[in-house]
Amino acid sequence: MPLTDKVLWVVDMSDRHDEQAIAQHAATIGANTVCIRTSSPILADAIPRFHAAGMKVYAWRWPAVVPTRRPPHYFATDQANFVATTLIPAGLDGYIVDPESDDDHGVNDWERRDVGDLAQLAQSFCATIRHAAANSGRPFLFGTTSGSNYPRVKPKIPFQEFFAASDRVYPQTYWRMRDKHDRPVDIHGGTPASAMPGGLADFAVAHKPIIPMAGEIDTVTPEEIAQYGALLAQHNITEGHFYEDNLRVPPAVLDAIRLL
Repeated sequence: MPLTDKVLWVVDMSDRHDEQAIAQHAATIGANTVCIRTSSPILADAIPRFHAAGMKVYAWRWPAVVPTRRPPHYFATDQANFVATTLIPAGLDGYIVDPESDDDHGVNDWERRDVGDLAQLAQSFCATIRHAAANSGRPFLFGTTSGSNYPRVKPKIPFQEFFAASDRVYPQTYWRMRDKHDRPVDIHGGTPASAMPGGLADFAVAHKPIIPMAGEIDTVTPEEIAQYGALLAQHNITEGHFYEDNLRVPPAVLDAIRLL
């Protein structure tokens, strides 16, 4: 079953040169959507250009839980307002929030309980974006992504509020990642077949359509991408998400995604 939707995720898009490289990679794999972190200073201006190339644009962020001005619009309330007042009017097609926790009490640690009611913050965050999307008069997707087992192992994250607002959910069913020394290491069993079932099971509590994500794609093989696609087909999932575009992604991996 071929994928009808492919979404290429982006962390860094600093300038038009980055934008052009991202658009080229997205076209190479046959993506019809790019999902770009809101830290990009050119995101709002780039949305019409991606639309002209036939691609939808989603935005994403792991937002902070405490007020901070560095980087801008990082605190969840500021992030939601930025999406609502700048990106949605610019034509944004969707937003995927990424609440996580590194257990470090950092500014973006969604398991902290010393900074107020995070369930209320999550609810307000989602409501601000959904209200602006509804008023735009255009179709808009709202989703939640997080670590593939986080709804089970990090229950203090206010997933109930994020999931209630979401149209779809996106477990990060990565089977490989780069460690703090920038070395590829296996996680979740080291294969798509070992990584995907846990994400599907743990995100089932959302009671929303579940789209398992592939990543980190600069560390995977073409054969593993093919296996990921085959597993999606087994579950009748026709939407594939690929994290993340960078210059280290092997051309053979891009070609394998194109074939899905």
